Amino acid sequence: MRRRDLTPDERFARSARFWARAYPRRWREVHGDELLAVQQDVARAAAHAAGTPAPDRLSTEEVRSLLRAGWGLRWREHPPLWRWVLYRFFDVRLPPKFWWWVADDIHGALYPWREAFAGPVMLAVIWSVPSALVRLGLVEPGYRSVLEEDPWFVLALFVAGLLAGFAFRGVRVRHGWRRHVMEGNMPVPPRKAPATDA
Repeated sequence: MRRRDLTPDERFARSARFWARAYPRRWREVHGDELLAVQQDVARAAAHAAGTPAPDRLSTEEVRSLLRAGWGLRWREHPPLWRWVLYRFFDVRLPPKFWWWVADDIHGALYPWREAFAGPVMLAVIWSVPSALVRLGLVEPGYRSVLEEDPWFVLALFVAGLLAGFAFRGVRVRHGWRRHVMEGNMPVPPRKAPATDA
């Protein structure tokens, strides 16, 4: 439905829910309606006090506040870089402190592609190491990596990763859910594995 066909309250709710995406999906599923109700009450009270109509969107200050709080929560729940690298590139389970983050990650729409690109990115890093050592003078000159010899090969590798993420998205999500959620005994509420067959 087009925005101009909505009532002011519906436009406000759409605006609030859009900016609330700064919070993790799991948090929004539990607290999203409550957050929206509070925002509507505050906006109506401020408009009534100012003698103006109720707003049809969040104020700039409210948007900034939502972004700070939502991304702050995401940052606090995110594993440190070294743990994230082990999880993403080597399929290592994270400790309990980060289990909720893992569940959100696997439920994310881009999870299959994040997993599919892990391999090509790792190969690109490995292939780049000898060239970097040559430039730093730590090994004898003369080595040229595949990245320098044939950059089109790297592009083909990443395209293959993109296609693999699409073709095997269901397999990747089911594997991640089984390994990191079910076998990891994560404290998630009863919930179906992410739908991926569509």
